[in-house]
Amino acid sequence: MNPPNNDNDKLISHRAFSVSLILIDILAHIPLEREIVKCTLVNRWWNQLATERLWYRFRGLKNNSKTKSFEKFLNILKLARDGKCLHQYGKYVKILDLEKLELDQEEQLLPTLECCQRIETFIIGSKVLNKQKMFDMASRLPNLKFFKFSDSVEINDGEAMEAIADYCPRLEELELKKDISCFGEVLLRIVQRCKKIQRLDIEEKNYEDQTMIPILEQIPEITQLKIHQCIGISEEVLLKIFKFCPKLTKLNATNMHEITEEFALETAKHFKKCTRITVNKVDRPLDSSIEASENNLNISLYEVDLGMIINHFINRKEKLRELILTDIELNKLTLGIICENLDLYTLMLFGVKELAKADILAAISKLKNLKTFSIRFSTIPSEYILKYEQEKLFEICPSLEFVQWHTIQCKK
Repeated sequence: MNPPNNDNDKLISHRAFSVSLILIDILAHIPLEREIVKCTLVNRWWNQLATERLWYRFRGLKNNSKTKSFEKFLNILKLARDGKCLHQYGKYVKILDLEKLELDQEEQLLPTLECCQRIETFIIGSKVLNKQKMFDMASRLPNLKFFKFSDSVEINDGEAMEAIADYCPRLEELELKKDISCFGEVLLRIVQRCKKIQRLDIEEKNYEDQTMIPILEQIPEITQLKIHQCIGISEEVLLKIFKFCPKLTKLNATNMHEITEEFALETAKHFKKCTRITVNKVDRPLDSSIEASENNLNISLYEVDLGMIINHFINRKEKLRELILTDIELNKLTLGIICENLDLYTLMLFGVKELAKADILAAISKLKNLKTFSIRFSTIPSEYILKYEQEKLFEICPSLEFVQWHTIQCKK
């Protein structure tokens, strides 16, 4: 940018940077603290906005025992609260990350929360939390949007999470990991009181159908849902997810006891713009899973009816562009149907058995827009692709750029 040429240009430039939203956006893209510190020296107004940016997030580090950074942080917060500082630093803190620190609840943690009433994301680690401790923390977090527990946190009291329902009505994300106990009726109360929840993760909970249905009914605005290893939930409930949660943009249902093609197809119907699908065959029913986002669908089933799945995408209005099959029983007829009816850009086949080279080459030659083809056999193949066959395949499929035949790689 050229410097202003006259007084009028200087005035316009000054007014442009007097718009707080513009300056805040600029400061948000300055990654290094030492660079932001320079902004505090421009004038009093810049100092205010840059200081807010500097104090937006505090992250405790492992070297705290040497640097004493947390102790300094808390001391300044207390001084600011008592009106002994230029800025009200506690009001600027929105993200408080204490995952790597072990703090005394009464002497350090609670005083910090009392000084920072506008925290939106609170991350805590290395603690066993009971009901009283949860209520003490939650009561000091009225603006909380995300309460993140590290993997080292344990909550053994199933009623402790009720503190979230009582004190954190603005909550948007909730993670209930395996070591966080939460009764079904407590979770129901949370979703009833916290109407802004957008993301819910549930791991290894003993919830059953009669528990999950009322919970799903209370979260119609949710966009991300994860249910992991909750084997008491049947596929009958899973099939109702999209009815109760029509705005889902990401779904993970993993390590579930009952998942079939029916739920896979319901998921495919919901994620209409999905262009990539991966189908895997797993060795145990409990390993079944469905993972879906707006563009990707990953299906892992114990018993796979590939024909039913492929038929859905053949008849679907939106085109499927990438197909990945792993350990799926694939014959000449099925491969031919896939290549004749799907306009694929990428086709990857892993763990292939009993398919002749001639049948494979004949089928994929029908994919005129194919860019990437990969095949790996479950055993050492008796037929390797030859150089003249590679060249012929590149001629037949003009868009083809890469071929991998077991361990042989060919590029155009």
